[in-house]
Amino acid sequence: MPARKARALLVLGHSTPPTVREVLVTLEAAGNGEPVVSNLQRVNIHSSKWPEVPYNQRPHGVMDQVGQVIALMKVYQQLNAFIGAAFPGYSYGEGCEDKCIGDNYGAYQYLNDDIQRAIYVWFFMPQSLEGDGAYIHPLPLQVLAAGKEDDLSSWECTRWWFSGHFFNSLDDLIRAWNADVEGMRTSFRMLLPAGAAKLYSNFLPRPGPKRGEKQPVGPLAFEPYGRRFSIAQGNRVKWLGWELYVGYLPHYGPRYMDVRFKGERIAYEISMQEALASYGAGDLSQANTVYLDSHWGIGASVRELVQGVDCPMTAAYMDAVTFFKGSSKPNYHKNAICVFEHNPDTPVLRHYSYSYQFYGAIPGASLVVRMVSEINNYDYIADLILSNDGMLEVKVVTSGYVQAAAFQNYYRNSYGYPLTFNISGTLHTHVLAWKVDLDIAGTSNSVNIHHMKVGEADDGAGGTIYINKYEAQIAETEEEAAYQAMMLTPKVPVVINENKKNGYGSPRGYKVQLNRPLLNLEPPGYARSKALGFMKYSFAATQHKDEEAHSSSIYGQARLSNPSTSVTDYVDGEPIRNKDVVVWVNSGLYHIPVAEDAPVTTTTGNMLSFSLVPFNWANESPATDMADMIQINLQNKAVPAIKQAVAGLNCAPGFADIPFLESGFESA
Repeated sequence: MPARKARALLVLGHSTPPTVREVLVTLEAAGNGEPVVSNLQRVNIHSSKWPEVPYNQRPHGVMDQVGQVIALMKVYQQLNAFIGAAFPGYSYGEGCEDKCIGDNYGAYQYLNDDIQRAIYVWFFMPQSLEGDGAYIHPLPLQVLAAGKEDDLSSWECTRWWFSGHFFNSLDDLIRAWNADVEGMRTSFRMLLPAGAAKLYSNFLPRPGPKRGEKQPVGPLAFEPYGRRFSIAQGNRVKWLGWELYVGYLPHYGPRYMDVRFKGERIAYEISMQEALASYGAGDLSQANTVYLDSHWGIGASVRELVQGVDCPMTAAYMDAVTFFKGSSKPNYHKNAICVFEHNPDTPVLRHYSYSYQFYGAIPGASLVVRMVSEINNYDYIADLILSNDGMLEVKVVTSGYVQAAAFQNYYRNSYGYPLTFNISGTLHTHVLAWKVDLDIAGTSNSVNIHHMKVGEADDGAGGTIYINKYEAQIAETEEEAAYQAMMLTPKVPVVINENKKNGYGSPRGYKVQLNRPLLNLEPPGYARSKALGFMKYSFAATQHKDEEAHSSSIYGQARLSNPSTSVTDYVDGEPIRNKDVVVWVNSGLYHIPVAEDAPVTTTTGNMLSFSLVPFNWANESPATDMADMIQINLQNKAVPAIKQAVAGLNCAPGFADIPFLESGFESA
């Protein structure tokens, strides 16, 4: 057994100069079986050639929160007086009970050598209701708290925003308020919800009749023969020919290892790499909010799942243990991962033939591995979906509170719509990035890109018609296998093994299906886009290298213009044909917040995903060995396996028997 190793991040604030380093910790079993540290080895920053990281790119931590407090305390008396004037009856600080104004921070950034740490702070007015979310109770007051040097005493408030106006100091803001500049004071109104309208931000019952009140539960799944999947030691999941290890990385989130179908490895690794949320608005905080959630711990934010809501009643569960920055000990999360078989209610194969008078089908079946990361206001519901026909889908749906802002009238045409009287969400972009290390019939793989074209053909009468065609081209270099998906130049990438053919001479492969690619609209060369290198390509394939393990980095959050890791650095001209290939993909959506995003955003329609689909990997559909495949004709009125299962169970729910072929094929 090889020794267990872990990578540790060291923030060395007292070194000269202050810096951030990483070490590889080797753990070995002591005489009593307990793990002990046997070796510390200094290594380069993960997925980077950097030996260390500048101190101003350290991960956000307690000292930043202390600096933020120091900056605000320097103006506490003035701030409290202004809050009392602008929001009568409320104050900022302690001892104000249910009339306290709170603060929260959005993103933080390195701005320049003078402002090495900038935190965008926004204030909110809590509604003091059970199960409420302060994220959608913002006030039209924001401030930039900045650390100008490495020491905490340098922190100051350097920029203010109030109700559409920018100020260089709180003194400037108060003078403008007192002088009623542009009617800022006399025209200012805070319309607060009252009565039932106050419920907009929580899950408490609304007044009035309830849909489904007499029948509050819909159809339930059940397993007539018991579970068809198993979970072994090490989180090894098996189901209908599929096998894989389920896990997660604290920063990056879900990771699935050694994914096999019918005994053959399909992928060595499939893992989330980044979850981006980039906002837009005309204020201070929202406009500067770019979240790289690997920094905030996608995997470390997994939480317990609720049976019957997050996962069906038939699900099995796995626990999670996380250890992340700020933790003094590992955190144990019970039932944080669920596994369940899902009936997609659509046959995976199906045909009703009136001409030849038969019906043939294979019922669909899927296995879902689910974990949910709750990162402050947002929830990412991450699924790995395995199908009985060899297809694999990685899907994430988003929910949770929007990060709201004070509504400005012009926002309707630019940034978002009201959630309630004075409050709106603002436009933001979600992008998720994944790593897919495919091993199709071995590790010697190539990328065959099918370029969709328009060709010409004869219409049979001497005329010319236009037809669809493709031009398949095997990429020779990494540049040829990296592109941004464009509607006018569609491409279908397939990872193949040129040396392993199916029964008809075609290279065995898997298609990488990009279900929702998103284009980065920021101008080329924009400095802050450097940390968003995973967005440059919808699809990119590179040679497998241990030192190119991730497409993003936790150090990019602090300084978007100077990331330690970017997938763009991996696409560097190396040959890729007949190599161990790693694919990098992304999926994204634009979220325009609307009234229906209260209390939280809906999961429906907010899906980001990609699929891996067999492409000449087999000689026919891999689903044809399923025991419930059925063919029905007038001579053989076979009974679907599900109806046989239900008929044989005394305790099964009652189902109406709907006969098939009562009037024969002729009635079609």
